[in-house]
Amino acid sequence: MHAMDASNAARTMLYDIRSGEWSDRLLDRLAIPREMLPEVRDSQGEFGVAASEHFGANMPIRGIAGDQQAALFGQMCTSPGMAKCTFGTGAFMLLHTGTQPMISKNRLLTTIAWKIGNTVEYALEGSMLMAGAVVQWLRDDL
Repeated sequence: MHAMDASNAARTMLYDIRSGEWSDRLLDRLAIPREMLPEVRDSQGEFGVAASEHFGANMPIRGIAGDQQAALFGQMCTSPGMAKCTFGTGAFMLLHTGTQPMISKNRLLTTIAWKIGNTVEYALEGSMLMAGAVVQWLRDDL
């Protein structure tokens, strides 16, 4: 199956997060045939079956989400105004903004948090790519 959800499609920068479609303008400009791109499905859509050799039985895959979007959902930030910050190698803050994309005045990224049914939920994201790695460097090497 060649499919992904809207939160991952948004990360390609080829997906128009307002229209919910691949951007013909960008695809034309970059000479990318639309047929090469996956079908975009709901975050809780059907994404095939993991073969039994991996889990002992055929396991249906019934949902996918981008890394930070999954953390936003998993930490129950499901209402506008709720936010989470996760720390790993980097630090990533996401703010749930509801069903309308919000444009940041402070250079945060507007992205799709998830799409369930006909409802798209959006978020603002800020990231520091070396947060945890810097703490580890301070601990181990300074």
